[in-house]
Amino acid sequence: MLTVEEALERILARVRPLAAERVDARLALGRVLAEPVVSRRELPPWPNASMDG
Repeated sequence: MLTVEEALERILARVRPLAAERVDARLALGRVLAEPVVSRRELPPWPNASMDG
């Protein structure tokens, strides 16, 4: 019987990571992020907190 570590080694030796690709947010359902999502602008474009902290 394999240990968890041995099984993981065997699995990782046989798989390769996929290349990252950019897709429209509407087409991203069910996908995994390869990097953080950053907005190009603030929404709303003014301070909108009703309370600090």
